[in-house]
Amino acid sequence: MATVPPPIRDNNDVPASTSSVPVQGSEYMLLVERIAHSEAFQKSLRLPALLRYLAACTLQGDRAGLTEQAIGRAVFDKTEDFNPTEDSSVRVYVRQLRLRLYEYFQSVGVNESALIEIPKGGYALAFHSRPVPSSVSPETEAELPGAMALPATQTASDSAPAKRGLPTWFPWALVAVLAVVAIAGWVRSYRSASASLPPWPLNQVVESQRPTTVVLADASYVLRLLGDRQFTLDEYVDHKYTRGLIPEDATRGEMTLFHYLQDAQITSMADARAASSFTSLAGTLHDKLVFRSAKEVKGDTMLTGNFILVGAKNSNPWVELYEPRMNFRLVESGIHGTRYIDNRNPRPGEQPFYAVHESTGYSGDDYATISLLPSLNDQGATLLVQGLRREGTEAAVEFLSSASRRDQLEVKLRAVNGGGLPKYFEALIQSHAVAGSATSIDCIAVHPLQP
Repeated sequence: MATVPPPIRDNNDVPASTSSVPVQGSEYMLLVERIAHSEAFQKSLRLPALLRYLAACTLQGDRAGLTEQAIGRAVFDKTEDFNPTEDSSVRVYVRQLRLRLYEYFQSVGVNESALIEIPKGGYALAFHSRPVPSSVSPETEAELPGAMALPATQTASDSAPAKRGLPTWFPWALVAVLAVVAIAGWVRSYRSASASLPPWPLNQVVESQRPTTVVLADASYVLRLLGDRQFTLDEYVDHKYTRGLIPEDATRGEMTLFHYLQDAQITSMADARAASSFTSLAGTLHDKLVFRSAKEVKGDTMLTGNFILVGAKNSNPWVELYEPRMNFRLVESGIHGTRYIDNRNPRPGEQPFYAVHESTGYSGDDYATISLLPSLNDQGATLLVQGLRREGTEAAVEFLSSASRRDQLEVKLRAVNGGGLPKYFEALIQSHAVAGSATSIDCIAVHPLQP
């Protein structure tokens, strides 16, 4: 497989039209158009435009056009002051594009004579030629050297003396030895691959066939504390909740900070550590994870596929979509009120409520839930990890990262489900925090869920 490196020039010119690229480049642009018009790409408004732009810049050698700022302005209509450190949308879409390209060449594009990749660490495309295997015709075989083909005048009986030195059982013995070696190699590779695949229950939402969207909490949603009521998901998505939150006597500096929080995509260290933990747990399928801030998610994104939602409703409003299916629901009694978990159907020995009495950063008990539910259209699964406080969410992620605790969860679920492991479930996690860090983590209740 040969890689075609495009010429790179250091200038700030806008990429020329595809008609001016070299002949080979024009062939690559035809391939780009076939990909952009494929069914998988037509489901996205951004990916075809992003692919065309990256291809044009790469084939024209426009290095300046392949920066994150340039891509953001050209493809995503970002303003001149677009800052990639605060807005990760370009990286997110390029990660999706890399995955979609791989899927294309593994499916409908399997017979393409060339393929396109996006090497990690940059945004330039790499074009690779694919050699097409050719069959050997009888005419060609006749022209091969004598060591590779028998002359037409030589008969089978003429070649028989060369084989008389080998016993008749030798080919079968050779086949048996090769089979044993192949099976041993397959077992070793299978065990090695299995060891790096996601463990249960992560394997229910991270799979090789499709990506998993990890929705991280929106730290800027703290603006809601300026109001005197809770906001709905619809208000959050439309950004209507920010209206009327700015005090009339706000200073210029306070206004600047408000607008920054209103537009920025910020997450917490707890969610950053959660992202790292899930990436590690995903093993060889870590490239199937697509990380998004709650602020950049759209409603149609949540309809199909596998998801992991990190954080409770007061920091990740998308949890609201799943609340009707859940038994353990996190409740906040007023913006500045008590937070507690409402156990809607308590089992014997369980409490109807589990509350915390201190805010984030203070010592004390905390509670969190780990829930595995079907996705909204039942075509996929969603894992929700949410705590009453930041410490609770961190404790739940730490619980999932521990093999012994995952085993403990599985044993508890089997015990209440007649010995079988339910496909969907909820688990209540209790932890004790000292100075903001969990010192003990335990699963105190489990509920199997019916899809």
